[in-house]
Amino acid sequence: MTEPARPTSERIWFAYLGCVAIVAVAVPGGATPGHDPLAFLLLHAGLAAAVFASHWLAVHRSHDAARVPRAALAIIGLPAVFSGLCWLLPGVHPEPYELTFLAFDRTWFGTDAGHLVEALPPFVVEVLQICYFAFYGICVASALAAALGTGKAAFDRAVLRLVGGFLASYLGYLLVPTLAPKVLLQFEHEVRGLWLTPWLRTTIDKGEANPWDCFPSGHTMLTVTAMVSLWQWNRKWFRWLALPAVLLIVSTVLLRYHWTLDVVAGALLAWPVLRLCDWLADRDGWPRPAARVTPAGT
Repeated sequence: MTEPARPTSERIWFAYLGCVAIVAVAVPGGATPGHDPLAFLLLHAGLAAAVFASHWLAVHRSHDAARVPRAALAIIGLPAVFSGLCWLLPGVHPEPYELTFLAFDRTWFGTDAGHLVEALPPFVVEVLQICYFAFYGICVASALAAALGTGKAAFDRAVLRLVGGFLASYLGYLLVPTLAPKVLLQFEHEVRGLWLTPWLRTTIDKGEANPWDCFPSGHTMLTVTAMVSLWQWNRKWFRWLALPAVLLIVSTVLLRYHWTLDVVAGALLAWPVLRLCDWLADRDGWPRPAARVTPAGT
């Protein structure tokens, strides 16, 4: 049995859950439609119980024993807390931040950036939409590839980085709740791809319980995080996913899901959040993964 691990991941979870619980209790929300702090607190209490169970395993069993619960918390808990934010937003900050981002886009591009997609061939739009839809798959793939390329220690670090990045982006939504261009603006032409684009866009829209999810761009922030992990621990998968990752980030603006400043903020925040997660893991004695074991020529 390996040595008990200090619960870095669980500390990050508890810090996030504590912050948002304080906001839920302290901010009345006025008469904002859908504001339901009780439902929000009940959801997060359930998640806190799951995090405590993972914490117990990490402290009283081993680092290995906590690995699967931590991954399960990431897969199930992160979408849950994201959706739960709809019960607080925009009651926390009712200001229409999206109008500021809209003004920047119009100054920068001379028009609404969402119009740029209308000049693209349908095939290109289809590829961009598929890449955007593959976001969670790229995140999961980065953790699995880290394990395949370098081992369990790299997998643990990759999952920790993703959890820290996702939760940091959710705090951004809480501080700066912002609607997307596709919600705020009326476009004469819909986004036109080929076969899958309409279904993918409808599926994404139906799956988003929280529409105030623009700043910072989590798609950008976590894609950058995932690609850094791949660069460090599995260069072969990095080469496979580099182009889809770039197209994913480009698609966030072209397909009207994000404002330009959302993407800039997501890209700039990725590195400090990633380094903070690594520093916390090092401080808590997590095993350090090798730089890379995948042969450079593969």
